[in-house]
Amino acid sequence: MSKTTTKKDWKAYWRFMLAKAFRTGLQSAISLWLANSTGIIDADMLQLLGVAFMTSFVTVLQHALEQYKPKETF
Repeated sequence: MSKTTTKKDWKAYWRFMLAKAFRTGLQSAISLWLANSTGIIDADMLQLLGVAFMTSFVTVLQHALEQYKPKETF
């Protein structure tokens, strides 16, 4: 495998993982927004959305790092 192919695979992997992290964070934020708007949860909306988004986003990135170089992260 050439260096160019490896570099492209690396970029494609991280583009995919960042997009996945964004989608997952957005889904978590939307679900908590829906819970708040129906009265199930009573909290400050902006803080709630921020925490939900960042927690999911960081979790997906953590898993991406573990999958990308498992020997270094174990």
